[in-house]
Amino acid sequence: MGLRKRLLEIPYVYDTFLNLIYRSGHRNLFVNQLIDATSGMRILDIGCGTADILKRFPPVEYIGLDANPDYLDVARARHGGLGEFLTLNVLDREFSRLGTFDRILLLGVLHHLSDSECSGLLNALTTALKPGGYLVTLDPALEENQHPISRAISKLDRGRHVRHHQDLHELISRHFEVQVHHLKRDFLRVPSTTALFRASRRDVV
Repeated sequence: MGLRKRLLEIPYVYDTFLNLIYRSGHRNLFVNQLIDATSGMRILDIGCGTADILKRFPPVEYIGLDANPDYLDVARARHGGLGEFLTLNVLDREFSRLGTFDRILLLGVLHHLSDSECSGLLNALTTALKPGGYLVTLDPALEENQHPISRAISKLDRGRHVRHHQDLHELISRHFEVQVHHLKRDFLRVPSTTALFRASRRDVV
């Protein structure tokens, strides 16, 4: 594990890094428009980190999963009364015991997984999403004629599987019906490309 990756495993370094690189208000699009949580919903946040997003939701039943127990310790200290936080590797796919959810979040997760790992995870989530619910994903992405700085930043990400946004679309659409596909170039304070998707269960579309 490289020094940068080791440093980002430290919760407060991770939070500071995100606050430095993201533009102010960058989460409004996917929180208000794509996730669109309402009171009482069940939300599963896979790879939740320190669960900073939870403070942006109305009262919901929130379950955050992450493989890094240090992130979860910070999440419990900050939001302990607002959610449940479980140490779980996404590849374990033990989602059935958690029930079903109105929203499932994969924010910055898929670019850490190979194609086969993504397919296994997404397939497992098809039965965890309630009819009428949404899967919401966010990942750095590649695109045609991409700004050189944007492409370099995507390639330097901790995730080893940063994909072209159309390849992400294809991966997700094998298991879900993609409803919204946004490509944002203004999330970071430097040129960048971020792919956002909202998808529903295919059997209820």
